[in-house]
Amino acid sequence: MLTSPPVRTTFTPLWAPLLAALLMVGVGVLAMVNVRQDLWVLDYRLFDLVPILANTALAFVLAGLALILRSFKISTPRARTVFSVLASIVALCVALLGLSTLLQFMFGVHVGIERVFPTLATTEYKAYLERMAPLPALGFTLAGLSLLMLDYRTTRDHYPSEYGAFILAGVMGIPLIGHLYNVMSVDELNAAHTVTPFISIIFFILALGILSARPEHRLMSLWNSTSPGGPLLRRLLPNSLILLVILDFAIKWGVQNRYYDADKASPLLILLSSSLLFIMFCRTAALLNREYEGRQQGEAALAESNALLRAVSDNTPDAIFVKDSSGRMVFANPAKLRLLGKQRDEVIGYRSIDLYPLREDAEQVQLEDQSVLDDGVPKVFETTIQFVNGVHTMHSTKAPWLNANGEVMGLVGISTDITERKRMEDSLKAHETQLEALVAARTAEVSELIGHLETTREEEKHAIARELHDDLGSALTALNMHLSLLFQQIPVEPKFTERSLKIKALLSSITDATRRIQNGLRPDKLDVFGIKIAIAEQAAEFEKYTGVTCNASLPDDRLIYAPRVDIALFRMVQESLNNIAKHAQATHVDVVLDDADDEIMLTIRDNGVGIPIAQSGVITHGLRGMRERAGYLGGSVRVSSSAGSGTTIAISIPKTAENMRIEVDDESEEGNEAEKAR
Repeated sequence: MLTSPPVRTTFTPLWAPLLAALLMVGVGVLAMVNVRQDLWVLDYRLFDLVPILANTALAFVLAGLALILRSFKISTPRARTVFSVLASIVALCVALLGLSTLLQFMFGVHVGIERVFPTLATTEYKAYLERMAPLPALGFTLAGLSLLMLDYRTTRDHYPSEYGAFILAGVMGIPLIGHLYNVMSVDELNAAHTVTPFISIIFFILALGILSARPEHRLMSLWNSTSPGGPLLRRLLPNSLILLVILDFAIKWGVQNRYYDADKASPLLILLSSSLLFIMFCRTAALLNREYEGRQQGEAALAESNALLRAVSDNTPDAIFVKDSSGRMVFANPAKLRLLGKQRDEVIGYRSIDLYPLREDAEQVQLEDQSVLDDGVPKVFETTIQFVNGVHTMHSTKAPWLNANGEVMGLVGISTDITERKRMEDSLKAHETQLEALVAARTAEVSELIGHLETTREEEKHAIARELHDDLGSALTALNMHLSLLFQQIPVEPKFTERSLKIKALLSSITDATRRIQNGLRPDKLDVFGIKIAIAEQAAEFEKYTGVTCNASLPDDRLIYAPRVDIALFRMVQESLNNIAKHAQATHVDVVLDDADDEIMLTIRDNGVGIPIAQSGVITHGLRGMRERAGYLGGSVRVSSSAGSGTTIAISIPKTAENMRIEVDDESEEGNEAEKAR
């Protein structure tokens, strides 16, 4: 069984009524302790400082306690009810204390406090306990009733406690003014002794505490209001009272100094007070007019701004919306309403779970909203949602909605429907994929064609080299034999000897040229002894003809590759050495052939001038041909060079099944056997 966690009760104090209540409780307790009037502070008797009798002191303590209980805002209903009942009981006691004195004074009904507290009704204290003046009794009656009905409201939204507090302040002002003007108070019997200015001030503070205990009530809300009426009331009322008091003292001072007669004081007071009040009210009216005009201008500017925002919001195709912190929709423009397929009253005040057809879409939107509310920063989302009129992809920008204090009130969002754009992007990506596949296919076809052309060209070279070797070589050999027999029969004469030597030199030159052309077309050692001997022989010939040191580093193991790999490696070595001889200005060249487990690595390095920076990005026909050969075999060519540091060409060819297949036809075997026989 699940149990809800306990609710923690919080007490939020209202400091103004709480301080007033503590002051009254302190004064009352101090007066009750000094019931014998025999306590002294320094050289002053405490009763002279706090001239309050026991009845009045007890009433002040009870009124203070009732006000303390009313000075807290309590969160839980149960604790709030308990505090309210206790405050009502104490306030009722205060009202009864005051009312008992009024009944005794007006009707002779004797309800003394000694009947409530019989232990205090001793001879020593009785004279003080029974003596509460009617005016304080009236004040405690008003205070008790005001505290008792503090939260009571009439049908016309009036609070009787406020009027009671104002009457209390006015009644207690009578003896205070009487003391100031040295006239008799309403309580004629013992006014000067029992209702002192100190008691009047304490009652006045009590009235202010009762008013400030409920600042949200009608009159106090007007006083505390930040609207124009509140500041004007707080400024005008104290100023008016102060001016009237000052003016009254000034008029009486003029009478005492005989500047004018006493019978002229009242007309003069009325005239001057009317003039001052007229000036104050004129200034107040001017302030109101200026503030009203400023407010009208602000309202006009605000109305214009709202109209502009409304025009933008209503006519934009993007969905604009505002949500509060709980996820409820606060505002939605027509585009948002059309997207949801609902009317305004069906959207405002509802959450995402109520607006979207699919629950998972609503949960996704809620997660996005919550992340913006938690982090407090704008975010961008792209979400595909099922709406009433179909599936739409929305690009949404959501930002936190902050109040004047920087607190997050909700979020503001704008969503753009990018469904068509996404469809076009997907279509474009599909076309790009098809185009890439087509380009790859065409590239493969071109590479295959280039490889086929290279293979055909090598086969043609091979055929030409074989014809040169078989036909022309045989003919030259036979011609050499016949000429040797013929030269033996020629007489030994200088002219014949010189001619025979020239013929032999010419025949040798033709034979060397034929062998060189044959090796250029197809080196016979490549077919007979393999790629290792062919590369070593090519390096030796390069060093012989150019004078550049050329080292060939070859594996010790026997290398068996497909014929197309052998001829490709040999041609790339041949092309690299030709480029070095023409452009590198090198003094040393390394040719390294490595046979790894899964690839064949061929590296040609020189210590020449390298490729100039201006030509570093230029691909020559020789390098392009090398890359085409390597690409046809599934490999790659990497060229690295820097000015003055030489050039390195790294060629890698994978050991695929096709690259490792040995193709030997009958004609090549016969040719090899014939070559070996010769």
